[in-house]
Formats: sequence, structure tokens, C-alpha cells
Amino acid sequence: SELTTVDLLNRAALRIESLERQLMWREERMMQAISAQKELRERVLQYHADFSREKEEIFDITADMTRQYKGMQEELMKKIHGLEAAISEQRDELELARLAHEETRKEKDQVIAIKEAEIAEQKQKMEEMAIEFGEMLKETLDKMGERIEVTSSSWENETGAPIMNRLQEFKLNVAD
Repeated sequence: SELTTVDLLNRAALRIESLERQLMWREERMMQAISAQKELRERVLQYHADFSREKEEIFDITADMTRQYKGMQEELMKKIHGLEAAISEQRDELELARLAHEETRKEKDQVIAIKEAEIAEQKQKMEEMAIEFGEMLKETLDKMGERIEVTSSSWENETGAPIMNRLQEFKLNVAD
């Protein structure tokens, strides 16, 4: 059972051919693995690039939104301060108007008090003058009555009709 050289050579050739096929198969597998690895690396790099781009976009959007928020906040704060200043100014104006109104009311009350005092004083003077006039009129009437009596007594002797009786009639006619 010794193998001949030709058999050995055939066997060796088959073995070489088998090993070459195995090598080719392994090389093909290795090429597929390298290709898959390369494709995987490219995908990973693409994912990293996409992630970085997304991260930058998110950062830009966040920065823009923050800037807008701060701008709006500053604008609202200016508006609030402006409105607070307007409210304060209007409160001051209201207080000044209230004080002016109070002062005007006090002045009016003083003028009314002065006028009422003047009216009371004038009424008092009118009453005093009326009393004085009444006394003067009474004195005048008394004097006139005395004069009429004197004149009447001298005329009575001449005409015979008492003037006092005539005056009494006149008073009664006027009183009716």
C-alpha cells in the first residue's frame, strides 16, 4: 500500500487545490468582513457627523430661543417699568388734584363762612336800622301829633270841627 509518487503528487495537488479553495473562500470572507467593517465605519462616521450636525443645530436653536427669550424679557421689563412709572406719575397727579380739590373746598368753605357772617351782620344792621327807623318814625309822629294838636286847637276855635276826629276817620278809612 505504498503510494506512488504520482498518487502522492495527485493527492498533494488535491490538497493544494483544497487549501487554495479554502484560502480563496477565507480571503473572500475576509474581504466581505473588511467591506462590512468599512461600511460599518462609514455608517458610524455618518452617524457621528449627523449627531454633531444635529447637536450644533439644537445648540443654535437653543441659543436663538434664549436670545429671543431674553429680548422679550427685556422688552417686557421695559414695558413694566414704563407702566409702573406711568402709574406712579398718575398717582402723584391724583394726589396733587386731591390736594388742590381739598384746598379749593377749604377756600370755598372759608368764603361761605365769611359771606354767611356778612349776611348775619347785614341782617343785624337791618334789624337795628329798622328799630332805629321805627323809633325815629314814632318820634316824628309824636312830634307831628303834638303840632297837629296845637294847630288843631287853634283851628277848632275857628272852624269848629276837630282835626283829630278827621285824622281818626282817615286812619279808619286807610285801615279798611
